[in-house]
Amino acid sequence: MPPKFEAEEDEDATFDWLHQPPPVHQINLSLPPAERYVELAQLYRDPMRSLRGTFDELVTSLSPKIPLGLVHRLARTFLRRLSTSEETEELRGISRATDIDLYLLICFNTVLDLLMGCTSGGLRTKHGSETRMLHFRTLDWGMEKLRPLIVQLDFIRDDHPGKVLATTVGYVGFVGVLTGVRKDLSMSLNFRPVHDTTKNFPFYLNHLLVLLGRRPSISSLLRQCLIPSSPNSKRLGWGGKLPTLYNIMDDIPSQPTTAAYLIFSDGQRTVTMEKDVRTAITRFDPYFIIVTNNDQDSATIPSQDAAENMESGQSRLALVSEEPLSMEELIEDSKERRACMQKKWDHKMKQNKRDRVRRDQTRELLVNESPKDTNTSHSGVRSSLRLRQKAVERQQRVDLEISELRGDTDRSDKAITPQEALSWLTTYPIVNEDTHYATLMDPSEGKLFWVSLYNSGQIRA
Repeated sequence: MPPKFEAEEDEDATFDWLHQPPPVHQINLSLPPAERYVELAQLYRDPMRSLRGTFDELVTSLSPKIPLGLVHRLARTFLRRLSTSEETEELRGISRATDIDLYLLICFNTVLDLLMGCTSGGLRTKHGSETRMLHFRTLDWGMEKLRPLIVQLDFIRDDHPGKVLATTVGYVGFVGVLTGVRKDLSMSLNFRPVHDTTKNFPFYLNHLLVLLGRRPSISSLLRQCLIPSSPNSKRLGWGGKLPTLYNIMDDIPSQPTTAAYLIFSDGQRTVTMEKDVRTAITRFDPYFIIVTNNDQDSATIPSQDAAENMESGQSRLALVSEEPLSMEELIEDSKERRACMQKKWDHKMKQNKRDRVRRDQTRELLVNESPKDTNTSHSGVRSSLRLRQKAVERQQRVDLEISELRGDTDRSDKAITPQEALSWLTTYPIVNEDTHYATLMDPSEGKLFWVSLYNSGQIRA
């Protein structure tokens, strides 16, 4: 049986005094799609109206000369649905409950995954002699208006009473998946600021098809991995079944999407994908891996082509922070966060290696000090029964101590405690002024191990 990790209270832990779990709500998938989010939407009706201003800010950030009235008319005409009828009906229900135009909700659901700064990855944690990977994740975004909309959603069905099928952390009004976990699978999505510029036409065509509801957004694709409905899963070749990590590694790279970083874990290994339009660079590790908002092999600032490619997308960077970020600033911030976590892991592994050397030395001493079995003396006189019994007992104690010292050396020597993982996750700049929430997910159990939202101004350097 895998161990059941529990977060122990620690007054000195960096996460303890800031821990603020988000509100938890249940979404019943047995209800008709148009009814699933009605109660939640009514509860958050007033803060959701900030979405209207967010749309105008997005358009104005592209160019202040763009006529907002014309844009609203065009959006109302063409932004009518998402790629699946199920998600479209869910948004229609939210629209009726909040009196927010459907096209604004569609825009929110199709561009939100382009706007985030994030830190995601997996690290192996230990409990006794057992180990497993936890999936860490922070979501950073400068849009303060959306902080009140952060919620934890537990998905249930009537035919599984008392069972939570999947859990997500996101925003009210967003029906895709940015951060989610179910049994044997966790996932998160990070913004990727560059893409293959030789594929510009299919890249921007994909954006257009997503906006028009002809193709799923990348967050909708993640939803299909977490809680797929039969039509969607058949389209991806999963036959209505929940995909495994290996299914995802086989199928997702070739799916047409925007550029993004995708992170998946099943508790034994964590996979990252540098996703482009129809390709992905896939990496995995059973101990530690991290992704922020720059490619793993980018040791320097992106090339001039990549920088020029971002000029037309400057609005994305403007919405990551209250102050527009240059391409160089975005990449440097991303590299700083990744280096911070990587340094902590490397230091801990060196410490574990030193500890293992000391254990090996102790084991050798115990073995060398163990008595030799001598049934007869030099003169051929037989040892007494009492002395032989003591020798056997001492050898048994030595064997037990050696066994305990060995432990699970292949895994536990490359693991940290859950408390260390929490401490690392909540260290600046992993969490920072723009962090909306941070979480540790436990895919082995299919649950959130720990989650906290952050208020504006709560984190300072």
